[in-house]
Amino acid sequence: MIVLVILFLTFGRKNNAGAIQTGFAKNQNLEETVLSTGQVVSGTNLSLSFQSSGVARKVSVAEGDKVYQGQVLASLNQSSALASLAQAQANYDKLINGATPNDIQSYKDAVALADINLNNAYNGAFGALNTGYTAISNAYLTAKSVQDTYFLTADSSWGPVYENVNNINNKLAIVKDTINYTNNTSAIDLAISNSVNSLASVLASLQVIRDQTNTDLHKDSVTDADKTSIDSQKTAVSSALSSLNTLQSSLASSKVSLQTAQHNLAAKQSAARSEDVDFARGQVDAARAVLNNQIIVAPESGIITQVDIKVGEQAVASKEVMILQNISDLHAEADVSEANIAALQTGQQIDYTFDALGPDRHFTGKVLTINPASTVISGVVNYKVKGSLENVPEIKPGMTANMTILAAQKDNALAVPATAVRSKNNKQYVRVIDDPKTKKYHEVEVKTGLQADGGLVEILSGLFDNQEIVTYMK
Repeated sequence: MIVLVILFLTFGRKNNAGAIQTGFAKNQNLEETVLSTGQVVSGTNLSLSFQSSGVARKVSVAEGDKVYQGQVLASLNQSSALASLAQAQANYDKLINGATPNDIQSYKDAVALADINLNNAYNGAFGALNTGYTAISNAYLTAKSVQDTYFLTADSSWGPVYENVNNINNKLAIVKDTINYTNNTSAIDLAISNSVNSLASVLASLQVIRDQTNTDLHKDSVTDADKTSIDSQKTAVSSALSSLNTLQSSLASSKVSLQTAQHNLAAKQSAARSEDVDFARGQVDAARAVLNNQIIVAPESGIITQVDIKVGEQAVASKEVMILQNISDLHAEADVSEANIAALQTGQQIDYTFDALGPDRHFTGKVLTINPASTVISGVVNYKVKGSLENVPEIKPGMTANMTILAAQKDNALAVPATAVRSKNNKQYVRVIDDPKTKKYHEVEVKTGLQADGGLVEILSGLFDNQEIVTYMK
């Protein structure tokens, strides 16, 4: 029996020590960084074009040339502008000589047409006003339903929802009362103005209510269908608001057109007044100014980085023919995925390297802006991040910039490898070694913090410095 006991103690026990890897909880400096690849962009990136079409007569710059503000860069053949000047001069002479009966009749016709257009615009106002009223009414019904269903208990979301539902109801009453008294053009103008203001206020209230459905208190209780319903009402209100804004602009334009036609008729029926003569002379001066639109002038100092026009080529109005950049005002832009964007904020430090300058040269900057609008690239949601750059001559627009953004850091923080932390029952544990030789251990509940670089995790509680832990178990 003694021999059997010795054999059991020697060979019978399974030694798990070789299947366990251990490490130590250590106080150390931690950093969390976000890596991204972007591009150097000029703060001044101007697309230059002619304001009218014509044949290029002279191109005074080439790519790489340094230019100064006010410098003439290119010009067109100005024969067309000269013709416009001749026409303006003829109109001036005609005003001085007086109008013919045919001229006066044509101006009367213009007045009649402008009056018809204005009346048509007013006649179409009722449909837009009723659409706006319907949009507010539907928005109120939806918002009230959401309030009565989910926001009856006085919590932090109850007040904003209650206040904005009442606001929508108040705007509904205002719009209804205004529409009921649209018996003349002034009343229609007032109704449109009140409806525009009310729709804008309702749209803001719907957004507040929609935001409350996504708070921690209600994001799980409010159904997706009700959230979608609020979004649909926002779209309808926005559409009605856009229609009324367009109607306002149309009415204003029609009024101006009528007033202009009436003014022109009165001017033609009377002797030329000094102000009319001055106006016609101003038209002549404006035609002369068009000659200046046949040239491109540098709006700022900088470098010409692209020239797409040659002498003799046909230039199209507003089509880019040159690019002017300021290489002394550069920044970097990069797309950061949604998985990392939450860790970034403006002011964070950036460490740069550039493919063109080698991996050993580092430059510093800071996060300037984070675009709140997303862009989907290859099926991944990204956000544009803009970072400042040092004014270094070797850094040029278009260079590839490798950005290491310091999202967070902690000095002398207790940390362990991420492989040491186990999740169980919504809690986190680390296995602490009791016997270094046999690798016996027990589990300790911990609270984690920063997810740092190098596969490290900050331990806020549960462990102490230099405590041996299990990092891997086969």
